[in-house]
Amino acid sequence: MAFQARVKPEHVKKYPGLNGLTWYDVEPLWTGLKERSTNLLGQRLARLKTGTNHVTVVAEHCDMRERRESSSTTAAE
Repeated sequence: MAFQARVKPEHVKKYPGLNGLTWYDVEPLWTGLKERSTNLLGQRLARLKTGTNHVTVVAEHCDMRERRESSSTTAAE
């Protein structure tokens, strides 16, 4: 199952280059990873695909949804 995420409005300032309106595809932190990963503070991490780059964010700073098949990065609905 694939997911998309967008940054919650209260956390947008922490992630330059991301906005709170766009849904980004969530990808594994590295190839083959099948379990959740955390940082040293115990926060779950998510890796968002932003065009040709990736940004690692704290998962709790995002809204999540199941990825729709039609597009990879979409504007807010």
